[in-house]
Amino acid sequence: MLQQEKIRQAKAILQAENVDMWITIGRETVMNSEPVLPFLSTLQLGSNTAIIITNDTCICYAGHLDAYGMEQQGIYDEVISYDKSFKEGFLQLLKRFNPQQIALNYSGDVASDGLTHGMYLFLQEMFKAADYQGAIISSEKIINKLRGIKTPAELAAIKKAIACTEKILVEAADFIQEGRTQIEIHQFCQDRIKHYQQGNAWEIKHNPGVMLNNAPMGHAGPGDYRCHQGELVTLDFGVRVDEYCSDIQRVYYILKDDEQTAPLYYQEALANIQHAQDIGLALMRPHTPAYVPDEAARAAIKAFGYPDFNFGFGHQVGRETHDGGVMMGPRWERYLGRVEAEMEVGMVFTVDINIGFSDGWIGQEDMALIGP
Repeated sequence: MLQQEKIRQAKAILQAENVDMWITIGRETVMNSEPVLPFLSTLQLGSNTAIIITNDTCICYAGHLDAYGMEQQGIYDEVISYDKSFKEGFLQLLKRFNPQQIALNYSGDVASDGLTHGMYLFLQEMFKAADYQGAIISSEKIINKLRGIKTPAELAAIKKAIACTEKILVEAADFIQEGRTQIEIHQFCQDRIKHYQQGNAWEIKHNPGVMLNNAPMGHAGPGDYRCHQGELVTLDFGVRVDEYCSDIQRVYYILKDDEQTAPLYYQEALANIQHAQDIGLALMRPHTPAYVPDEAARAAIKAFGYPDFNFGFGHQVGRETHDGGVMMGPRWERYLGRVEAEMEVGMVFTVDINIGFSDGWIGQEDMALIGP
């Protein structure tokens, strides 16, 4: 089971990071989600529930109506229930483990920022009652590694998602023709997802993003823009398989009546994009700061004479398409705190470059695994 694998992984991460205890706490999470919860539980949390992990144990502390359901998962080393008071049993657990450091889920990174302000204040009351004198730290490093470093089962699911995505993108080549609208191309891809009985990697209305000449670029739904001869069509598309995602871009060209192939300058542009990607890929190594591949790929694109691209070179992909944590991007203010972090073996990133032309966009986005 995924959660068992990830809890074992979490214990090892705490030991490596020299953190005594990590607490994930929530209530009615179906209404106020905790991003890390799917790695720690197959169930949503009901009444105040704490999942407490140290380097050698994992305890679920839950209300009496929820405890048996949490125990049935077979995930935790111990499930402890409370009845009328959360406080009493929680203070006993703090005394039992006497942690010098406690990591909580607050961060500038959304994937590690699931602790609500209300629950943070609640915990402060608990720590005050326990006369806790240790340090409270962010669990960002723990969650970044837990989400980012994929287990074999996670990688298998991602590979399935990639294979399905690429198959549909090949099928789309015969459908994309003069006169098709963004909406029709979008619906074709949605129909193929249903045919293969898989899910969407992101919001249905925006999947795929269908980039045509004069149509808005980015995360937006399709409109009535039509394809014309001599124009480019780029699809930004992802499929979800076994709860894991893909994120891939491919570009198509609609031939004019007197053409046999796309114009040479478009072919050269795509080849140069792929070359710049390869330059970045060569630098995607363990313990390398994530801005390094971005800087190299970005420099290559500008050396080829193309304008700089206004986004990062790659983000992590996992249970979500934009899976948080370390990302490959420039050291712009909007990305600081994520791009300086180091890449680790087992992380999966997109590799993405997109360039605008008068007749549309040429974009290629692939996915890459950091190897040893």
